[in-house]
This record gives sequence, C-alpha cells and structure tokens, in this order.
Amino acid sequence: ASASAIVATNAVPIFCDINPETLVMDVDQVEDLITNRTKAIIPVHLGGNPVEMDKLVEIAEKYGLFIVEDCAHAQGSRFKGKRMGNWGDAGTFSFQASKVLTSGEGGAIVCNDDDLADTIYSIIDCGRKKNHYSYAHFVYGTNYRMSEFLAALLRPQLEKFPEQHSLRNDNAFYFSEKLNKIEGLYTMNPTPGTTELGWYVFPIVYEPEKFGGISKNEFYKRLNLNGIPTDDCYPPLHSLQCFKDINLRIGIDYSNANWGGNKSDNENFPVVSDIYNRSVEFPQYMFLSPKQKLDKVIEFIKSLK
Repeated sequence: ASASAIVATNAVPIFCDINPETLVMDVDQVEDLITNRTKAIIPVHLGGNPVEMDKLVEIAEKYGLFIVEDCAHAQGSRFKGKRMGNWGDAGTFSFQASKVLTSGEGGAIVCNDDDLADTIYSIIDCGRKKNHYSYAHFVYGTNYRMSEFLAALLRPQLEKFPEQHSLRNDNAFYFSEKLNKIEGLYTMNPTPGTTELGWYVFPIVYEPEKFGGISKNEFYKRLNLNGIPTDDCYPPLHSLQCFKDINLRIGIDYSNANWGGNKSDNENFPVVSDIYNRSVEFPQYMFLSPKQKLDKVIEFIKSLK
C-alpha cells in the first residue's frame, strides 16, 4: 500500500533492503539511496516492529526530507517510549479487517502540523475545506473518507484494546521465547529500543536443511492442515510485477541519471530475497488464545524437524 501510494502521485518508489534480525527497514542503507530527487522516507513498521526512528529522523533532518510512517501494523507499538506515528511528519494507520483495531475498512492519519492536517482533510474529502460550501473544491482530492458507520464499529474497540494488547504481547513474547530454542528457527527480533510491540503478524524464519529440506509452501501447508493458522509472508516489493512495470506509467522516469535505472533484481535486495524464501507468519488473533494452545503449535513445529 505504501509503495502504491507513491506511484499514485506519479513518483518513483525506491526500495530499501531489510535488517535480517528485525525484518524491517535497514536504516544503515538509507543514505545511500537518497538522491537530489528524494522527497520523503516511508518507514514500514512491519508486524508492529518499529524501524529505528531516532536514526531515521537524523537522516531526514540532514537532507531536509519528510517522514511518513506506515503504522498499519503498529497500533500499540512504542519506540524509546514514543508511540509510532509520532516520530515523523505524519503517520498512517489501517483499520482493515485483519488489523488489531478494525472497522472492516478505513484508516487514520496523524500529524504534528495544523496546515498539513487541513491539506489532508481536503485531499480525502474531494478537495473541500472545512466549513466551506460543499461544492467548492480547492485542491485535487477524492473520496478517501471513512464512513460514520465504520467509525461507530471502531470506537467501542478502543475500550477493549488495552486488555487485548496486553494479552497479545504476553503471549507473543512467550511464543517467541519458546520458538527461539528450536534449532534452525528464529522469530522476528524486536528492534533495539522497542518499549512496546503491536504484534500484527508474527514472522518466523527457518533453515530448510534443519527441517528435512521442506519448502516454505510445504512448511506452512502442513501447519494449516493441522488447524494452525499460518500464511506466506509479504513478497518483496521489488519482485512484484506491478512495480516492475511501473516505468510504463506516464510521468515516471526511471532513466534519470541520479536514479540509476530499474533496480528490481534480487541481487540488489539480498536479505529480503533470502528471508522471504524461508519465512512464514502467524496472525495476531492467534495470540489471544490460551498459552496451552500456543504450546501445541510449538510441539507441532518441533515435529517437522
């Protein structure tokens, strides 16, 4: 979604590889990707695991760039005591059906600037301004509004969220501690400095040779066949056809000298290309279950060795 939003403005998304332990943006690579055409940095807090935002803010300030945090997975996450979405110039949250806070669809944007908030309001409301004639349109915008009905579904969940978040955290860290004792397998490590984690998805990375050489597809199919909700992890964005074909869009110039051409090959993203081929993920709702059920999942994973 973050990359698609960039393309929707006729801009070019430049992808960054991930840290193999935390599975989020490797901030140490960011400066090498910045050119004189770079406008913003969009860190994605995958699975609720924060990107190293203190380092990223320093880089953004050095080059005069905006930061827009993708907090779709990070409801409840904190980095160095600060909520995600509060580090950058803006933060975006999703309330899509599978999220830890959901209204079925919809989302929210937070920011620290009143003028920016007014601009966002106009863009999501067909270009209108607050307290103006409804057919007066001041900027290009469309209908990105969340309906009142969906908002009504969401509000009661805010009261339940602290209790669910606490249970999810407790169970996820319990599950992680147990899984990390299995040879040839490790879980997503919280970014150093994380003080709270939202756990939207729970990725695990395994070494096929320690599990009889089974493929990733076979790995998660066996789990699913035994009633354990498991899914493929998100494919690397550079590998998706929609982004490989992006240079066909009007307004996109991949030939710009400072860009250096279409870098969509796996060798340019060695970490995520490797991790994707040997990782699966568990959904957040699994961690609202009793620990006894998590123990059964752990025992089944051990049986795959």
